[in-house]
Amino acid sequence: MEIESFIRWLTDFGYMGLFLYLWVGIFAFPIPNEILIISISIAASNGMMHPIWTFITAYFGIVGALTTAYLLGRVFGRKILMFLIKKPKFKRMYHRSNRLLKRYHAFSLSISYFIPGIRLLLPFIFGFSKLPFKKFALYAYSGAMVWLCTYYITAYFIGDEIKGLFKYEKGATAFFVGTIVIYVSVKLVKYWRLPRTELGKQK
Repeated sequence: MEIESFIRWLTDFGYMGLFLYLWVGIFAFPIPNEILIISISIAASNGMMHPIWTFITAYFGIVGALTTAYLLGRVFGRKILMFLIKKPKFKRMYHRSNRLLKRYHAFSLSISYFIPGIRLLLPFIFGFSKLPFKKFALYAYSGAMVWLCTYYITAYFIGDEIKGLFKYEKGATAFFVGTIVIYVSVKLVKYWRLPRTELGKQK
Protein backbone atom coordinates (compact mmCIF):
# COMPACT_ATOMS: atom_id res chain seq x y z
CA MET A 1 0.00 0.00 0.00
CA GLU A 2 1.44 3.37 -1.06
CA ILE A 3 0.94 6.68 0.72
CA GLU A 4 -1.82 7.62 -1.76
CA SER A 5 -3.67 4.42 -0.90
CA PHE A 6 -3.30 5.18 2.79
CA ILE A 7 -4.82 8.63 2.28
CA ARG A 8 -7.77 7.08 0.41
CA TRP A 9 -8.13 4.53 3.21
CA LEU A 10 -8.16 7.37 5.73
CA THR A 11 -10.75 9.28 3.68
CA ASP A 12 -13.04 6.24 3.49
CA PHE A 13 -12.75 4.98 7.06
CA GLY A 14 -11.71 8.01 9.10
CA TYR A 15 -10.33 7.59 12.60
CA MET A 16 -11.22 3.91 12.76
CA GLY A 17 -9.25 3.38 9.57
CA LEU A 18 -6.27 5.19 11.06
CA PHE A 19 -6.43 3.07 14.20
CA LEU A 20 -6.71 -0.20 12.28
CA TYR A 21 -3.89 0.72 9.93
CA LEU A 22 -1.47 1.59 12.71
CA TRP A 23 -2.55 -1.49 14.65
CA VAL A 24 -2.49 -4.27 12.05
CA GLY A 25 -1.49 -2.55 8.81
CA ILE A 26 2.05 -1.97 10.02
CA PHE A 27 2.63 -5.74 9.91
CA ALA A 28 1.59 -5.98 6.28
CA PHE A 29 2.26 -2.71 4.43
CA PRO A 30 5.67 -1.14 3.80
CA ILE A 31 4.90 2.52 4.55
CA PRO A 32 7.20 3.79 7.34
CA ASN A 33 5.30 5.00 10.39
CA GLU A 34 7.24 8.26 10.19
CA ILE A 35 5.59 9.08 6.85
CA LEU A 36 2.14 8.14 8.16
CA ILE A 37 2.42 10.33 11.24
CA ILE A 38 3.80 13.26 9.25
CA SER A 39 0.91 12.89 6.78
CA ILE A 40 -1.86 12.87 9.38
CA SER A 41 -0.20 15.67 11.33
CA ILE A 42 -0.15 17.89 8.25
CA ALA A 43 -3.79 16.97 7.61
CA ALA A 44 -4.64 17.98 11.19
CA SER A 45 -2.71 21.24 10.92
CA ASN A 46 -4.76 22.13 7.82
CA GLY A 47 -8.10 21.43 9.49
CA MET A 48 -8.79 18.17 7.65
CA MET A 49 -8.73 16.19 10.91
CA HIS A 50 -9.16 17.06 14.55
CA PRO A 51 -5.63 17.39 15.98
CA ILE A 52 -6.38 15.91 19.42
CA TRP A 53 -8.49 12.98 18.20
CA THR A 54 -5.96 12.25 15.47
CA PHE A 55 -3.13 12.14 18.00
CA ILE A 56 -5.09 9.93 20.42
CA THR A 57 -6.18 7.55 17.65
CA ALA A 58 -2.64 7.26 16.32
CA TYR A 59 -1.27 6.57 19.79
CA PHE A 60 -3.73 3.78 20.51
CA GLY A 61 -3.07 2.26 17.10
CA ILE A 62 0.66 2.17 17.85
CA VAL A 63 0.00 0.75 21.33
CA GLY A 64 -2.17 -1.94 19.73
CA ALA A 65 0.66 -2.93 17.38
CA LEU A 66 3.22 -3.07 20.20
CA THR A 67 0.88 -5.14 22.37
CA THR A 68 0.15 -7.53 19.50
CA ALA A 69 3.87 -8.05 18.90
CA TYR A 70 4.38 -8.72 22.62
CA LEU A 71 1.50 -11.23 22.77
CA LEU A 72 2.68 -13.01 19.63
CA GLY A 73 6.07 -13.44 21.26
CA ARG A 74 4.57 -14.62 24.51
CA VAL A 75 2.19 -17.17 22.95
CA PHE A 76 3.82 -18.25 19.69
CA GLY A 77 7.35 -16.95 20.19
CA ARG A 78 9.34 -20.14 19.69
CA LYS A 79 7.52 -21.24 16.52
CA ILE A 80 7.71 -17.80 14.92
CA LEU A 81 11.33 -17.31 15.91
CA MET A 82 12.43 -20.69 14.54
CA PHE A 83 10.79 -19.81 11.23
CA LEU A 84 12.13 -16.26 10.88
CA ILE A 85 15.64 -16.85 12.20
CA LYS A 86 16.44 -18.71 8.97
CA LYS A 87 16.19 -15.44 7.07
CA PRO A 88 19.56 -13.56 7.00
CA LYS A 89 17.97 -10.10 7.29
CA PHE A 90 15.88 -11.12 10.29
CA LYS A 91 18.88 -12.81 11.87
CA ARG A 92 20.89 -9.58 11.69
CA MET A 93 18.05 -7.56 13.19
CA TYR A 94 17.63 -10.18 15.90
CA HIS A 95 21.29 -9.97 16.92
CA ARG A 96 21.16 -6.18 16.97
CA SER A 97 17.97 -6.22 19.01
CA ASN A 98 19.64 -8.52 21.51
CA ARG A 99 22.60 -6.18 21.78
CA LEU A 100 20.25 -3.31 22.57
CA LEU A 101 18.39 -5.50 25.06
CA LYS A 102 21.54 -6.61 26.87
CA ARG A 103 22.79 -3.05 27.22
CA TYR A 104 19.59 -1.34 28.36
CA HIS A 105 17.35 -4.23 29.46
CA ALA A 106 13.67 -3.21 29.68
CA PHE A 107 14.52 0.43 28.99
CA SER A 108 15.45 -0.62 25.45
CA LEU A 109 11.71 -0.76 24.79
CA SER A 110 11.52 2.98 25.38
CA ILE A 111 14.05 3.79 22.67
CA SER A 112 13.42 0.96 20.21
CA TYR A 113 10.53 2.74 18.48
CA PHE A 114 13.04 5.30 17.21
CA ILE A 115 14.91 2.53 15.38
CA PRO A 116 13.12 1.28 12.24
CA GLY A 117 13.39 -2.47 11.82
CA ILE A 118 13.34 -3.43 15.48
CA ARG A 119 10.50 -1.29 16.86
CA LEU A 120 8.19 -4.31 16.76
CA LEU A 121 10.88 -6.96 17.09
CA LEU A 122 11.91 -6.01 20.62
CA PRO A 123 8.35 -6.26 22.00
CA PHE A 124 8.17 -9.71 20.39
CA ILE A 125 11.47 -10.73 22.03
CA PHE A 126 10.37 -9.43 25.43
CA GLY A 127 7.09 -11.31 25.06
CA PHE A 128 9.02 -14.46 24.24
CA SER A 129 11.22 -13.79 27.29
CA LYS A 130 8.09 -13.55 29.47
CA LEU A 131 8.72 -10.00 30.63
CA PRO A 132 5.78 -9.07 32.92
CA PHE A 133 3.15 -7.18 30.97
CA LYS A 134 3.05 -4.23 33.38
CA LYS A 135 6.77 -3.66 32.95
CA PHE A 136 6.49 -4.06 29.18
CA ALA A 137 3.63 -1.55 29.02
CA LEU A 138 5.46 1.01 31.18
CA TYR A 139 8.53 1.15 28.95
CA ALA A 140 7.02 0.42 25.52
CA TYR A 141 4.01 2.72 25.78
CA SER A 142 6.00 5.63 27.20
CA GLY A 143 8.61 5.29 24.45
CA ALA A 144 5.87 5.26 21.81
CA MET A 145 4.40 8.43 23.31
CA VAL A 146 7.74 10.25 23.10
CA TRP A 147 8.25 9.07 19.50
CA LEU A 148 4.75 10.12 18.46
CA CYS A 149 5.05 13.53 20.11
CA THR A 150 8.37 14.12 18.35
CA TYR A 151 7.03 13.50 14.85
CA TYR A 152 3.45 14.66 15.26
CA ILE A 153 4.19 17.97 16.95
CA THR A 154 7.13 18.76 14.65
CA ALA A 155 5.09 18.14 11.50
CA TYR A 156 2.05 19.92 12.94
CA PHE A 157 3.85 23.20 13.49
CA ILE A 158 5.97 23.21 10.34
CA GLY A 159 3.42 21.52 8.13
CA ASP A 160 3.02 24.52 5.81
CA GLU A 161 6.73 24.40 5.04
CA ILE A 162 6.91 20.67 4.32
CA LYS A 163 3.55 19.74 2.81
CA GLY A 164 4.87 20.57 -0.64
CA LEU A 165 7.16 17.58 -0.43
CA PHE A 166 4.23 15.24 -0.84
CA LYS A 167 3.50 16.67 -4.30
CA TYR A 168 6.78 15.38 -5.64
CA GLU A 169 8.40 12.01 -6.03
CA LYS A 170 8.93 9.66 -3.12
CA GLY A 171 12.55 10.73 -2.94
CA ALA A 172 11.67 14.17 -1.60
CA THR A 173 9.44 12.78 1.11
CA ALA A 174 11.96 10.11 1.97
CA PHE A 175 14.64 12.81 2.26
CA PHE A 176 12.58 14.78 4.77
CA VAL A 177 11.67 11.72 6.82
CA GLY A 178 15.27 10.55 6.75
CA THR A 179 16.44 13.92 8.01
CA ILE A 180 14.14 13.71 11.03
CA VAL A 181 15.11 10.12 11.71
CA ILE A 182 18.79 11.01 11.69
CA TYR A 183 18.26 14.07 13.87
CA VAL A 184 16.24 12.21 16.49
CA SER A 185 17.97 8.85 16.64
CA VAL A 186 21.60 9.21 15.56
CA LYS A 187 22.88 8.95 19.12
CA LEU A 188 20.60 5.99 19.82
CA VAL A 189 21.74 3.90 16.88
CA LYS A 190 25.43 4.66 17.28
CA TYR A 191 25.98 1.86 19.76
CA TRP A 192 23.32 -0.34 18.16
CA ARG A 193 25.19 -0.92 14.89
CA LEU A 194 27.50 -3.89 15.07
CA PRO A 195 30.93 -3.77 13.42
CA ARG A 196 31.42 -6.21 10.59
CA THR A 197 33.83 -8.27 12.66
CA GLU A 198 31.25 -8.75 15.41
CA LEU A 199 28.58 -9.68 12.89
CA GLY A 200 30.89 -12.32 11.48
CA LYS A 201 31.39 -13.84 14.91
CA GLN A 202 27.66 -14.03 15.62
CA LYS A 203 26.73 -15.76 12.35
